[in-house]
Amino acid sequence: MDKQLLRFNRVIAILSFSVLVTFIGCTPKITEEQLAKLRELRTETARLETEIKKQEADKAKIDRELASRQKELKDCEDKRNFVNQKLSQWPNVWE
Repeated sequence: MDKQLLRFNRVIAILSFSVLVTFIGCTPKITEEQLAKLRELRTETARLETEIKKQEADKAKIDRELASRQKELKDCEDKRNFVNQKLSQWPNVWE
């Protein structure tokens, strides 16, 4: 019985060692080209994020200006409606 157990342990040890060697030999390593590409992509990402923030700030500025112009337009329309209403009552405008 001891011989079988010893033999089984040897087989397990050999298999474990074989699997370990196989996995160690197959570990992926990044190449210099891949590392350079990764750095380039990170730089491009930072540039694009900066550009996005700038564009969002420009959009916010344009949105505020649009809201201001729309308010001016509404004020002008209100004044025009007031004048048209008074003109429709002419000559009894102030009655």
